[in-house]
Amino acid sequence: MKKLLLGAAVSAAFFSGISNAAITLDPSGKPVITPANTDEIYLSGASAPRAFIEQLITNAAVPDVNQICKPATTIYKYKDNVSGGDQNAYLCELNTLNPALSGLAAGKTNLLIYKRSLGGSAMGVNPIIADAAISFMKIDNPANCSAPVVGGGLSTLTCTYVEGNLAFSQNQKADFGVSDVDPIQFSGVNTPSGFAGVTNADMAKLNVKSAVAQTFGIIVTTKLREALQQAQFPATSTCNPTNAGHTVTARESAACQPSLDSAQLASIFTGSLVSWSQLKINLASNLYVNATAAGIQPPQDRIHICRRTNGSGTGAQFGVKFLNYPCAGAAASTPKPDTGALPEAVAQTQVHQMGSSGQVNECMSELDAGVNTVGTAFNNTYGFRWAIGIQGTENNATLSSGYRFIKVDGVAPTLQNVVNGKYKDWVELTYQSNKTHVFDPSELNIVNEIIKQSGNPVVIGVTNNPAAKHTWGQSGFLAVPQSFVAPANGVVSLTQPVNPLSHGTTTKAPNACRAPATYNPGVAGGMQLN
Repeated sequence: MKKLLLGAAVSAAFFSGISNAAITLDPSGKPVITPANTDEIYLSGASAPRAFIEQLITNAAVPDVNQICKPATTIYKYKDNVSGGDQNAYLCELNTLNPALSGLAAGKTNLLIYKRSLGGSAMGVNPIIADAAISFMKIDNPANCSAPVVGGGLSTLTCTYVEGNLAFSQNQKADFGVSDVDPIQFSGVNTPSGFAGVTNADMAKLNVKSAVAQTFGIIVTTKLREALQQAQFPATSTCNPTNAGHTVTARESAACQPSLDSAQLASIFTGSLVSWSQLKINLASNLYVNATAAGIQPPQDRIHICRRTNGSGTGAQFGVKFLNYPCAGAAASTPKPDTGALPEAVAQTQVHQMGSSGQVNECMSELDAGVNTVGTAFNNTYGFRWAIGIQGTENNATLSSGYRFIKVDGVAPTLQNVVNGKYKDWVELTYQSNKTHVFDPSELNIVNEIIKQSGNPVVIGVTNNPAAKHTWGQSGFLAVPQSFVAPANGVVSLTQPVNPLSHGTTTKAPNACRAPATYNPGVAGGMQLN
């Protein structure tokens, strides 16, 4: 969470350049971390906005006064050697061009932000409530990390990370956390291992602020996307993979994006449906049998799900939006849990719970390609299979992973559809800190600025494009109406996107179980009818 919160602000602040006078390098070219002149911030929680953070870090369009890191200086990124996104850290010179960061009492010149995404959103909630130490990557020993590699606006080092091994990890209290949904949702199956569910008494211990609305989407492996296109478009359409005109441009277009409805998704993710053959086509066929286009039908029709572990905000928001969990209490359905080594011959859905969004990418890509070589978090012993999952829409705009986003209830996950009230799978990210947490001098100022800049619509606009600019439309993040005014005409501005809708009201904090509605539109504001 803490990293995510930081992420948004850090993203806004990070900008890579050439010179680097304040950070000392050792003979191998690795940065020397000096606590005496470095503010160290720890952020834990949601992994879904990682791409958003990366774009904020490297995007030159972010105004100098909004950045956290000094413009035109080298920014060092540290990534773990497991997925590259479970644990990260960012080292840079502090940006004194930002008025909020100029003349800080501590007088330190450098900034080091640790971001833990492993374990997802609940790691930005439960440890914050307990003010408890959790594991972060240890990067102050140069031997743990590779030499930096320049690319993508960052100088990146890959570091060995082994949770619980203090040679490669460190136990620290997160200064703040970030979650994909408000903290009260992290109870029941949304509670991470080792923690209790969040109560109203726990909420009283937190400072909570909503800063960004995030759009989520349903993903399917690329070959399953092709099968859905064959089932949902006639053979005369270029959207159908059996049509000679089914080019890359056609298959990736908005017009050819297939859809599953909410009842189908609830049936799949609860394990009620166990094979793709149970999605019927007319009287005599089904999705699996119908997939006759070359190379798209797997050897088995078992449903595979790549989804996040308990404690993930990505999973928690899916429960709210599609299963009414935990909103309906004991009456709500719950997602099918991880099935471990369950043989495929058993008539059950195969569920693979992954610790981060990067690991979900790995699971989907390996099943789509029938390989076991993308990463080490998922062990693909099945070969080529169709799979389905959930991701933030800031993922895979480059189409580099083996999955694609689909429509839900016939509606694409675009920002315009969110703002129009047509697309339902979005929630408000929240940032939280413990009211009794002790900050080092000046660090609270830095945390507050990170939170502030994470919600700036100018920052969000430049990070959505290209991070969430898909072939089917613009998706990603929006500023929240509690902090910024949405356009009165209800049309989203892609350069400075603000959501007119909220799960909160002028008197109540956001709660994802509350139906979204326009937030304080006044007499002139509103939303689009069509």
